[in-house]
This record gives sequence, C-alpha cells and structure tokens, in this order.
Amino acid sequence: MSAKLKKLLTGVLICLSLLAVGVWDAQLEEALPIWSVYLIPISAAAIAFETLGGIVAGGAAGLMLLWVSPTARTWGTEILFGWIIGFIGWGGILGYLQWQASSFKEVTRRLQDQEHLRDALIEFLVHDLRSPLTNIISGLETLLVSTEEDLKAEDRELIELALIGAHRLLTMVNSILDLRKLEEGKFPLYLKEFDPHEAVGEAVRQVQLWARQNSVALQVDFAPEVPHKMVADRWVLIRVLVNLLSNALKYTPNGGTISLSVVMDDGWIHFSVKDQGPGIPKEYLERIFDRFVQVEARKAGAAVGTGLGLTFCKLAVEAHGGRIWIESEVGKGTTVHFVVPLSVPQVEQIKETAVASGSKSGV
Repeated sequence: MSAKLKKLLTGVLICLSLLAVGVWDAQLEEALPIWSVYLIPISAAAIAFETLGGIVAGGAAGLMLLWVSPTARTWGTEILFGWIIGFIGWGGILGYLQWQASSFKEVTRRLQDQEHLRDALIEFLVHDLRSPLTNIISGLETLLVSTEEDLKAEDRELIELALIGAHRLLTMVNSILDLRKLEEGKFPLYLKEFDPHEAVGEAVRQVQLWARQNSVALQVDFAPEVPHKMVADRWVLIRVLVNLLSNALKYTPNGGTISLSVVMDDGWIHFSVKDQGPGIPKEYLERIFDRFVQVEARKAGAAVGTGLGLTFCKLAVEAHGGRIWIESEVGKGTTVHFVVPLSVPQVEQIKETAVASGSKSGV
C-alpha cells in the first residue's frame, strides 16, 4: 500500500470517527456533555497530518459541537466560542509537537546514515593504509640494520625519524579499526598465558627510538611480587602500554623521564605510566576517555593526545574486566593507571558478576 493511499484512508477514518462522535452527542440530547470525546479524532488528525491536520480537525470538531450538541447550545456564545478555540488550539499544538518529533526523527535518521557512510569510508581507508604502512616500516627497519655500518649519523637520524612517524601512524590506524569493534563489544580477545615482564619490554622497545630522539628516559619498575605469568590478550596489552607511553612522550620535555611501574594490587596486576608533562585540567579528567571531550580539551590547550588512544585504552582494559583512571595536576604531570585480572578464572568471574548485576537491575 502506497503512502498516499494510507494517508487517504487515515483521513477518511478520522472524518468518520468525528461524525460518529457528533451523532452520539446529538443522540444524548442534554443528558451528558461529551466534549472530551471530540479530542480523540482531533488528536488522531494531529498525529497523522501534523499541524495543519490538527487545526482543521479542531475547527471541524468545534463547528460540529456548535451545530449538533444540544448540551453545547445551553453554554452561551462566549463559552461555546472558547471551546471551539480550545479544540483548534489543542489540534494545532499537538500537530506542531508531532511535526517537531517527525523532523527530529528524520534529522536523526540522516545523521545515522551519514555516520554509517563515514565509518564505512574510514574503515575502507584505514584498511588500505595499514598494508603499505607495514611495508614502509619493514623496509626502513631492514635498511637501518643492513646499512648500519655505512650510514652517516644524519642519515640514521632521518631514517629513525621516519620510523617513529610510521609507527605512530600505524598505531592510530589500528586504533581506528578496533575502536568500533570495542564499542560494540565485538572485539575478539585472544587470552593466553605470557610473561608481563616480556610484554612491558616489547612495549618499551616499540617507543624506545622515539624516546631516544627526544632525549627522554624510560624508567621501568617491577615490584618483586609481580609474577612471570598472567593471562590476557598479550598484543592488546602491549598496544595499551604503547598508547600510554606514546601519549606521555608527546608531552614530556627533552631530558625528562617517563616512569612505568607494575605492582600487584589485591590480586590484580596494576600498571601505571607517569610523565612530566604540563598536566590536564580538572574539568577534563572525569571525561577524558571520551573521544569528543578529548577534541574539546585539545582545542582548549590541554595535553590529551590524539582523541583515539585513550578511548582505545579504556575500552580494551574494560574488555579484560579491568579499570583505567587518570591522576593529573596542571604543572605536575599526569599518571595513567589501569588494573587487569591476573588469570582467566578472574576474567570469567568478573563477566559473570557483570551479567548477573545487569539482570538484577533489569528485573
């Protein structure tokens, strides 16, 4: 059935219902005023045909009240005229609200369509970017190793700078690809046993070149009680650490120090990355993991990174059943903390507890 035919049938049904109310009102004589029943077809017209339909139906109901209602004739001209205006006003206001709701719904639909197109375009672009970026990094690393003895200091520096930029770009590309999956809860975690000491060492190795170029020292401190075995997605954990270290490197001045510490905290493994940057204003701390707040904060001059790294870190840590938070003070640097479970049973227990809590709250 076409939209025009549906509108026509709806209009016919509203007219018939309005006539039915009028006939019923005429048959009651003076026994009972049924002015409120007229609001039903008026409201239906306003919902179906918005402002104009509501006004027309309100006017028609008012005229019918004047012509056929024996009770209305006893009210007097002023009261009757007031009811007619009231019917028209009700239909007009309800129709206007319906028009606003329909307009908002249409705008929302268009925005969603544009967002889907944007996401599809971004995903297409970053997929095509990742492969050549990987080739660039592999080529530069091979060149650096194979010509190590023959390279001049300035040539080595240029290659190292190119590697730093390529690694940073690859990190952002990977974050864009995985961010949506994490938000939708569709990001696969490959949980397996590994040594957190080795994972931290790999993360430090990936940013070591950048740190050396900036003359920034990377200080790693493991508490003695930290075990050499944990269960998590090793590469996701490394990417979280690389994101946090990279963010710290952007804002730590030359000659500064970035501290990465790992301790045990009531059976959880607790990582923290501390920089010597300018710090983050208090008004942004609670919302800093939201990508849009990060854009807002950067415009205000706050040191908060690319707008993707911290969001990825939050979602990745929470996917492991962990928690992430920031401590910062303007002029005194920033420390990012996160804790994750040490073993698979802990992860499963956390997920089961979360599901049970959600079920109880929904009952």
